[in-house]
Amino acid sequence: MTGKIEMSKSLAIIPVRTGSKRLPGKNMQNFFGKPMFVHTIDHAKSSGLFDEIHVSTESEEVARICEGEGVKPLFLRPNDLATDTATLQSVCEYVISNYELQDSYFDAFCMLWPTAPLRLVQDITASFSLLSDDIEAVVSVTDYDLPVFCAQRIDASSKLEPLFKDMLRLPSHDLPKVVCDSGNLCWVKTEAFKKHRTWLPPKLAGYHVPRTRSVDIDTAEDWLYAEFLYQRNIVGKGGE
Repeated sequence: MTGKIEMSKSLAIIPVRTGSKRLPGKNMQNFFGKPMFVHTIDHAKSSGLFDEIHVSTESEEVARICEGEGVKPLFLRPNDLATDTATLQSVCEYVISNYELQDSYFDAFCMLWPTAPLRLVQDITASFSLLSDDIEAVVSVTDYDLPVFCAQRIDASSKLEPLFKDMLRLPSHDLPKVVCDSGNLCWVKTEAFKKHRTWLPPKLAGYHVPRTRSVDIDTAEDWLYAEFLYQRNIVGKGGE
């Protein structure tokens, strides 16, 4: 790998829509004294890396909260990009194109999931440092909750079929290290995003985040677990 490259301008994109179904209004719910998504705004501001912090939302209420935090969105997201079927790719394309219409260009952007209030500022800065001439994007990853090579398919008659037949009984030290996207953050070079039309382009690196900081809140159970971890690991240690 060649050396780290210098990014002259960086954009934070925080996607905050209000139509969650499994945990209604989760981004707006109070998480330790503030709407959950505001923790992510705080992380972005404290990192000192961003020339612009954009909260992508269709909600006037969210925009008003952002204004109080000093990051009022320059534009709102259209309703068709705030549905369950809208992709993060399309949201990022919309944000970048609108900034470029205003003659604002960025070398890289970082998507910061608002449902990951357990991230640390150092996760943003350390993952950014992995971008290089040979790395187009960096995504946060974590370990699977259970050994992935133990996975089995179950049919209608309850019969099991191993998905990794040749690896099921291997000792753990002989198995390759595998990780999954943690739903925390992703840095992407803007030109690579445009070229490949994805925030996961071919030259992709992983930034490992422990499971204790990798809760992507989507359900009531996730929320309770995140509260427990935040109280123990962040509040209990004197703050973010």
